[in-house]
Amino acid sequence: MTINKDYDVIIIGSGMGGMSAGAMLANDGYKVLILEAAAVPGGCSSSYYRKGFTFESGATTLIGFDENQPLWKLERETGIQIPREEITPSMTVRLDGEEIIRYKDRAEWIEEAGRVFGNPQAQRSFWEEALKVSDTVWGVSLKNPFFPPQNITDWGRLAILNSPLDVWVLPYAIQSVEDVMRKFGVDTPKFRRFVDEQLMITAQSKAEDTPFLFGAAGLTYTNYSNFYVPGGLLEMINSIRSFIQEKDGALHTREAVTHLSKKEEEFIIQTKKGNIYQAPIVVSNIPIWNMKDITSGEMTEYFVEESEDFDEAWGAITLGIATTDTYPDEMSLHHQIHLEEEDSIPFTNSDSIFVSMSKRGDTDRAPEGKRTLNISCHASPEYWFSLNGDYASAKKQTEEFIVETLKQKLPGFEQSDIETIHTATPITWQNWVYRKKGRVGGIPQSMARSLLKWTPNQTPFSGLYLVGDTTYPGQGIPGVTLSGINVYWRIKKNQNRIKNQR
Repeated sequence: MTINKDYDVIIIGSGMGGMSAGAMLANDGYKVLILEAAAVPGGCSSSYYRKGFTFESGATTLIGFDENQPLWKLERETGIQIPREEITPSMTVRLDGEEIIRYKDRAEWIEEAGRVFGNPQAQRSFWEEALKVSDTVWGVSLKNPFFPPQNITDWGRLAILNSPLDVWVLPYAIQSVEDVMRKFGVDTPKFRRFVDEQLMITAQSKAEDTPFLFGAAGLTYTNYSNFYVPGGLLEMINSIRSFIQEKDGALHTREAVTHLSKKEEEFIIQTKKGNIYQAPIVVSNIPIWNMKDITSGEMTEYFVEESEDFDEAWGAITLGIATTDTYPDEMSLHHQIHLEEEDSIPFTNSDSIFVSMSKRGDTDRAPEGKRTLNISCHASPEYWFSLNGDYASAKKQTEEFIVETLKQKLPGFEQSDIETIHTATPITWQNWVYRKKGRVGGIPQSMARSLLKWTPNQTPFSGLYLVGDTTYPGQGIPGVTLSGINVYWRIKKNQNRIKNQR
């Protein structure tokens, strides 16, 4: 049987972590092959076409292009220009009948927080501290590609690359967002509801269980530049795909990896199409929960053990809705809608929904006079996989509840005509992007997990690396992009070491 040995690096999965690693490696002269199981690339950072409309894979925002942020670094290193338009304000939060505008301007946002939640001086102190921590975290993250440290050399690099002036943020790794809210005197019931649901978007956990070191960045992401990609996030992925192809790389869709093994210094990859590839370096962009299904022996044992501590993660209910354009002219593109305190979305235990809208005039996503909406809320994968005969009924009830909520709380929606609507559950997500149990969004932040207790980018198997939202640093497009950049530096360092030994 023919074995394809044409590539230096094979990347399993084409999410933004794998695409970022692939672009950095291709730019450095590596010949890269990306294997994607789905029909289109991008994973959770993608788009799909349905009944004349283009929808995003999920409701999402896009940041990371400001100086010292991961997508800024990716573009700067490779010369890739991701198509985008800045949007401001980036979000409106709808809580208890009130509109809370998430202004980018920091002073404007702090004034808004004081207006809505009261105690303006305490609000100012809290948000100034959160912004200061967030700025420091972003600045430090790109300087530490070998974090979490895995050997004495990595520890040495931490000491060399970091300024003692940044050490002040470290105590926030063991203080929760709740702790800091109490310290600044802002832990009121209304503000807690607001913070909890904002953190669920970015950290997948609430104030009591999110370390402030990470929660600060999660709470302040609307105070950085937020962007919209005309035509959908798939255009972002396609710009990176074109760059890799220009560097003699390739991306194959509908080519699921069925087995990964190692023979001497080379990895052997088998795919569902019956193809076999061989390369000295493999980067996996699939969740750690999936890795045991495509490996054997010691590799399987490693991934079973690695994922044992992270066996609970959120899934999502997502809706794609196309409507006529009856929305107010100045309406923001992203909305977080809180339910009444006594309500929760059926079969989810979720207290809010997140809405992302296509931009008016983006005819690549919807015909003139129409808009697309992507809606999401958190859901337990285990619950949805246990429904069996009740699945269709639960899905329909959830869809109807969310649509009714939009009619009540999203301006213009009740006046619109729904052109098409479809709903996805964790079961749908497992079948769609092949993530185990439909878990999306990565591993939730937790106070029980120390700063060093993350799934590392480098495995014990020389030449095998991990990227994506189940490795450091976790969630969101900026987080997975950073994981790809970090893997590039690890590969480069290890390859230089191998060359020096020869």
